[in-house]
Amino acid sequence: MSALIKLIEPWLFEADSDDLITLRDHLLWLQKELFDEYEPNRYESFDDRIVEWLLNVDDGDDRKSLFRMLNHLFFVGKQQFDSLCRAAFTDQTTRWIIDQANLNISESTLSSSLSMLVRDTWFCPITDSMRINSFLKLNGLRGHDHRPDWRSLEVFGSQPRLQNYVASEGIQRLVLLEDFVGTGNQLASCVRWAAETLPALPILVIPLVCCPRGIGTGAQLSTDYPNVTFSPTLTLRPELFLREAPQPDEPEIFSRVREVIMRIRVRLDGWEHHPFGYEATGALVALYSNCPDNTLPLIHHEGADWAPLFPRIRRS
Repeated sequence: MSALIKLIEPWLFEADSDDLITLRDHLLWLQKELFDEYEPNRYESFDDRIVEWLLNVDDGDDRKSLFRMLNHLFFVGKQQFDSLCRAAFTDQTTRWIIDQANLNISESTLSSSLSMLVRDTWFCPITDSMRINSFLKLNGLRGHDHRPDWRSLEVFGSQPRLQNYVASEGIQRLVLLEDFVGTGNQLASCVRWAAETLPALPILVIPLVCCPRGIGTGAQLSTDYPNVTFSPTLTLRPELFLREAPQPDEPEIFSRVREVIMRIRVRLDGWEHHPFGYEATGALVALYSNCPDNTLPLIHHEGADWAPLFPRIRRS
């Protein structure tokens, strides 16, 4: 991280620099352990990216504000993603199946009963960003021969053919998984279609990582459809969101970064009118596989007048 060290070195002699030294050392560790895993630019050094990103702004105080904001960034690496996949099965899915089948957890036959019930369970992704093969392999699950993403099924699928497939395969329950859920709008459309297509089939919806606003969407789906259970593996804390309006007990640095966002928003191209991300979520989140559009655009946007920290690969 020689480029970053050179850039921030003058800051370290200032009176309030203790946190900057700690953050610099923390980022040195994170680069080696996590940030270099970021797939959209796996072969570009995080050191180069962060320096280019800080140089988007000319003012030294603005640069320090953006730098300090990184102390609140939440990054899900490959190892953490794998752990979430395992937890989604061993915790959410297993407990749900036990409840659905009304199994006695003290019975000596519990493990064999669960194994039989898992074979009758269909595991599918909600969108193509959820790596369903990885989920199945990590949990030692064979699954069914077809594992389509339900975002595509909603557009191209035939409800009668889907119903016939479920019946012919002896599928007794459906587990829909997603890697990240922000507001839950996209998820809600897919889940509604699934619940209405298969009204007699119990459906478990598992976001591996879920924003607080997505929790409300999931709760509403569970209320609207008796066959739907919503159970996120990890719900993100409120302090991981920098919203347009100040929030109670938010980190002090958020007010300064908010001012920076409002000044530079004209440089974010199509995000100019949505500088706090999709539906103004204001997330400070990146996954090793991509950066959600719910995250602040100043983190992921790439344009003629802005260099991203974690460039986002868009579907369109």
